[in-house]
Amino acid sequence: MKKKILFCFLIMTALSFSAVNAINPILLQVGIIDPETTQDNPQRAPIARPGINLAGHTLYFNNVGNDLVLVLLDEEGEETYTTLVLTGTTTVVLPSSLSGDYQLQLYSAVSIYYFYADVTL
Repeated sequence: MKKKILFCFLIMTALSFSAVNAINPILLQVGIIDPETTQDNPQRAPIARPGINLAGHTLYFNNVGNDLVLVLLDEEGEETYTTLVLTGTTTVVLPSSLSGDYQLQLYSAVSIYYFYADVTL
């Protein structure tokens, strides 16, 4: 009987841990930057959409083919965090002080397109 209770306890602990640290895919949408406002002559063809997953405050990247600027906007549209995501980057750890709903935006210097998605930290 003790083994059954211990087994159930271990299963519940593992399930609660995995729920807290679940990896959630981020589905990126594509937006367009007004080409008249860009300084250089960027590409008009879209760049490859990176794959992104979120677990806690860590972003996991797949297929970062160009250097990107990551921007987080809060619910009022104010920029709260910005960082550079270099080609080949696999993880970015966001500050643990951030919590709530944000819009994640990814910009490339070589394209008039950007990616965005709503995330909750």
